[in-house]
Amino acid sequence: MATTATKIVVNAQGRAAAGTNAHFKLLVDGVKVGEGTADTTAKTFTFTATLAADTAHKVQIQYDNDAVINGQDRSLTVNSITIGNKTVTPTDSIVSYDKGALDGRDVVAGQKDLWWNGTLVVNADKSFFPATTTTPTTPTAGKTDTIVVNAQGTPAGGVNAHFKVLVDGKQIGEGTAGTTAKDFAFTTDAADKAAHKVQIQYDNDAVINGQDRSLTVNKITINGHAYNPTDSAVTYDKGALDGRDVVAGQKGMWWNGTLVVNAPASDFPAPDTTPTTPTTPTNPAPTGPAFYVAANGKDSWSGKLAAPNADGTDGPFASLTKAQQAMRADPTIDTTYVRGGDYTLKNVLWLDGQDSGVTIAGYGNEKAVIHGGSTVSIGLGGAKNVTIEGLTFTGGTVDGHHVYADNAAGLTFANNSVTGGGYGITVQNSANSQVVNNQFSGTGAEAVFVKAGSNATIVSNNLIKHPNAADRGDAGIWINGSSDVKVTHNQIEDSPEKAIAVGSVETTGSDATYRATIAFNKVIDANLESNDGGGIYLINRQQTLTDHIVVNNDVTGTTATNPTSPVASWGIYLDDWTSGATVKGNYVHGNIGGVFLHGGWSNSVTDNLIAGNTGAQIGLQQDVAWGGWKGTTMSNNDITGNLIDTSKGVAVHLYGPANMGRFHDNDYTSLDTNARLFEAWPQVMASGSTGTLKNWQAAGYDSGSGVLDAHFVNPSAGDYMLAADSPVYQHGFDVLPFDQMGLLHA
Repeated sequence: MATTATKIVVNAQGRAAAGTNAHFKLLVDGVKVGEGTADTTAKTFTFTATLAADTAHKVQIQYDNDAVINGQDRSLTVNSITIGNKTVTPTDSIVSYDKGALDGRDVVAGQKDLWWNGTLVVNADKSFFPATTTTPTTPTAGKTDTIVVNAQGTPAGGVNAHFKVLVDGKQIGEGTAGTTAKDFAFTTDAADKAAHKVQIQYDNDAVINGQDRSLTVNKITINGHAYNPTDSAVTYDKGALDGRDVVAGQKGMWWNGTLVVNAPASDFPAPDTTPTTPTTPTNPAPTGPAFYVAANGKDSWSGKLAAPNADGTDGPFASLTKAQQAMRADPTIDTTYVRGGDYTLKNVLWLDGQDSGVTIAGYGNEKAVIHGGSTVSIGLGGAKNVTIEGLTFTGGTVDGHHVYADNAAGLTFANNSVTGGGYGITVQNSANSQVVNNQFSGTGAEAVFVKAGSNATIVSNNLIKHPNAADRGDAGIWINGSSDVKVTHNQIEDSPEKAIAVGSVETTGSDATYRATIAFNKVIDANLESNDGGGIYLINRQQTLTDHIVVNNDVTGTTATNPTSPVASWGIYLDDWTSGATVKGNYVHGNIGGVFLHGGWSNSVTDNLIAGNTGAQIGLQQDVAWGGWKGTTMSNNDITGNLIDTSKGVAVHLYGPANMGRFHDNDYTSLDTNARLFEAWPQVMASGSTGTLKNWQAAGYDSGSGVLDAHFVNPSAGDYMLAADSPVYQHGFDVLPFDQMGLLHA
């Protein structure tokens, strides 16, 4: 068949949200050709695809990172699409807009502005692709430089080592290093035939509970030229990147600092102007012994081939059940790869002790879709060290589970996509498990449910959108009856009730939860269909010290069904006797309430940035009275070192004994010192139940506290991040790692 090298040019621009521009992929007939990122200025993005000539093709512009963040609505505008020598506009009759997934559903006429994730599809007839060879254009611009950092790290407090990569002081990317060495690849366009400084900047060193976080850099490769950290061209600038305290390069970075490679001009040669013929991307074939499942497979075949052979006598299996049987029968193979396609499970695929150690994974970047047909799609009981990775789960029943584990251990659920149905991934009595790097959308109940007995489980780097869509469940992530669980770097959006919930609901202590770490998560718009809840919600009905840690989270948009009525809606909510918790370094902004302590004792609330909340910024209430029973007296809560903005609400609300909380050394900003923004009951202030800061301090609260201008970046747009010259830093306020809150981007 004749082919043609067709140039496709997309003219586009976009609107950013949270500093991230609109991103799109260009596909032809569903196969990715390239991608682009559009800023506010219209720009042409040029791609070349080798396609069948004299044949109609679908040219698809797929917008894939829609979001609303702090009131900023990210969107993509496509002005024109040029295919060969023909230009079409998004509103032409041959263009349609497939909203959401590229599945032929919810298709409308083409439009210029893409306000939601979706795909503009140009149904280009064969005249767009004549049987002539398009001469490749000789490149005139500089080439793209590739920098690869091989690194690993030692975590502390459940958080891995983080680093940025800079060239001549300008950041080109960042990464987070786990305990296994990994290549992190970055691209940039540095000046050709010139020397440059390539810098690996380690920036989150810490010692937590005796764990010393550190980064190990094994190798830095610049356009194919590899450097060891101990080579003479490498130095280590400890602390700030300021040319001071510079020592010889070293592999282990035990302190914050920057490895600097003084790369010569020879590492950045001029581009090769020889044109190359682009090829259609293909999926990488997995390596190692494995069984395969494919939509065109047969259970009568061996299952050891990724595709049917030429004469149709052997190939992959057709079902996961057959693959499970084969792995049980062959002790040398413990991996099954699932090819792209749709698979309907009429019955649960149940893995037990015989299946310990197996992996069921998607094949390369192909999309293997598991359609649930019963209350559970994949179940695990008695199995240990099982990995479920790279699969797409959909369908199922609203009272069921896409994946359900009970009485298992060491499980890994990674890089899966889960939509609709009931619960997403439920882990019960299954300690030392991991739910990482998954995407959840519209699950009927909790997206991630870690239930009793799943101690030391990690829930990290998951994107969760609109959980509990069927009005079942209570949170996007629920941790109950399991201790030492780490919930880190997740992003939860549009929760009808709570986004992250941790703790016990039984007064007997049968589901007691201790030492949970909730760190570096981003919560956007929680409590949308409730008047009582929180973005991050802790509960402790067994009334013991929990030792929970809530640190460096970004919580915004926590609201209520009817915000004008009496509500209990808080960004961070320590409910029902939550005690012994540390709430530190969180960015709590744009909610109804900021941080609330309900009935608990010995909690620490420190170094938080609490701003732009329309109710009380900090609240304490003694009376719980749940089930008609009142608990231990509320006392010994320490609220110190916080930056508290009162531009939209009151400063503090107390409802209980005068000694329920000790306030001291806080900074207040946007505070009208004549306004009665402090509320207390009983009337501990001479002014009554409300008073000014002066009245408040005269009653014995907030010694060492004061008023200042915080120097927020852009408060009118809901951006309460701090400028570098904020005076709070002179008072010892910790620099908050805003760029590390939310999903990791390797």
